[in-house]
Amino acid sequence: MGSLICKSADEAGLPADPEFRAAFVSYIEWGSRLALENSQAGAKPPMHMPMPRWWWACDAKPGSRLSALAPATEVQQPVAIPGPNEPVNFTQHIKPLFRKMDRESMSFVFDLWSHRDVRTHSSEILKRLENGTMPCDGVWPKDKVDLFRRWVESGMVES
Repeated sequence: MGSLICKSADEAGLPADPEFRAAFVSYIEWGSRLALENSQAGAKPPMHMPMPRWWWACDAKPGSRLSALAPATEVQQPVAIPGPNEPVNFTQHIKPLFRKMDRESMSFVFDLWSHRDVRTHSSEILKRLENGTMPCDGVWPKDKVDLFRRWVESGMVES
């Protein structure tokens, strides 16, 4: 498959340098494996999973996402959403929104379990949550996005 992909890349005028081609072929092969896995009988891909997007810092490699065929291993605890007049804080309400998998997938940039890091990157995080590009395995429900927005708009208190 790699040779046909490279031939198509040549015909499309994509860069021919080894680093680009290795990343390009790796992504295409990863996507093909993902498509094959998700089309198997008994597969349970996460609901509302967005189409994976490729970028240079992409973690699109085997093991970077949960298998649709694997038994569930990480159970996310429910997050208590405070009432309209109750304060929102990072420790109790925001940090628990981010799973271990989310934290690990973003660790090359910042720590999703760090108040300082999330505060620093809050506008970009909120933008990605709103447009459905974060987290990488599915869109957050509206109530969780709204909770994050409330935290941002209320001053991003830690605890």
